[in-house]
Amino acid sequence: MATRAAVIVVDTAVWADWFNGIDSPQVGRLGQAVDRQDAGLVPVVLTEVLQGFRADRDFGRARDLLLGLPLLALDVDGHVEAARLYRRLRASGVTVRGTIDCIIAQTCITAGAELLSTDQDFAAIARHTPLRLCAV
Repeated sequence: MATRAAVIVVDTAVWADWFNGIDSPQVGRLGQAVDRQDAGLVPVVLTEVLQGFRADRDFGRARDLLLGLPLLALDVDGHVEAARLYRRLRASGVTVRGTIDCIIAQTCITAGAELLSTDQDFAAIARHTPLRLCAV
């Protein structure tokens, strides 16, 4: 019996590149994850990606695709942990530019998922936390 691969959470910038047809190693890895049904989504990334579409038709197609993916969400305790994550990073001298990044990182840590991203903030977070980045 084959084991299912771990979920790969994909950050907003990689989804934006994918929908815009930009070729990159991260976009290639996203395509593989979608094909293998390994891609996952965090609710705030769903919001960020969908708000970028101008045409209703494109919005609808993207919504249908994204809502077919596993959704990983934090409960209240997870949001408290995201705040602790931010505070620990700040105490270690790591500046995280946004709360959303901590929510995404904590969601991945809690779920045991890897994160596929081009954002260097996540590389810094991963150096100081159990966050695992997806290799490309």
